[in-house]
Amino acid sequence: MTKNVLAIVGSLRAGSVNRATARAAAALAPDDVSLTILPIADVPLYNGDVEDRGLPESVVALHEAVSSADGVIFFTPEYNSSLPAVTKNIIDWLSRPPHALQATPVAAVATTPGGRAGAGVLGHLEPILDHMQGVVRFDSHGIGGYPGKLDEDGELADPDTRAELAAWLGRFAESLDAA
Repeated sequence: MTKNVLAIVGSLRAGSVNRATARAAAALAPDDVSLTILPIADVPLYNGDVEDRGLPESVVALHEAVSSADGVIFFTPEYNSSLPAVTKNIIDWLSRPPHALQATPVAAVATTPGGRAGAGVLGHLEPILDHMQGVVRFDSHGIGGYPGKLDEDGELADPDTRAELAAWLGRFAESLDAA
C-alpha cells in the first residue's frame, strides 16, 4: 500500500533551496511512498479574529490535506538560527482545531548554507512539535553547505547528499508502518 506523505515547504520563494530539497525527496522516496508538495502560499497569517469568523478555505484545505496524509515532512530554511515565519505560521494553524497533526508522524528537513546543517532551526522546531498534542515526531535531517550541492538549475545534485536524504526517507517511511 502506498504511503501518502505531505511535504510542507517553509519558504514561499520559487527558487527556494528547501523546495528543491523537497523535489529531490519526492524523486528519491521509496517506491511505496508518494511525497506531494502542498501549496501554502494562500494560507493567511494566523489571527484569532479570522479563526473566530470561520476558517479560511486555504486553512480548511491545509487541515484536510494533513488529516489525509500518513506523514508530514516540513522542509524548512533557517532564518537567524530559527524558524522562518512561513513554517511557524503553518504550525500555528495546524495547532488549532481541528488539530490535523494529531497522531500524524511529523519530521523536518532543513537545507542551509552553513556547516551546522540547520541545527538552529531544528533545535527550535523539535520542541514546538513535541509540545503539540498528539504529534508523533520522527528524527529530523539537516543538509548543510548547500551551495556546493546544487546544480546550475538550483536542484539538489550532490550524489552523497542525495544518498543520505534517500536513506533518511527510507527510515521515515519505515516509521510510518510502526505508527
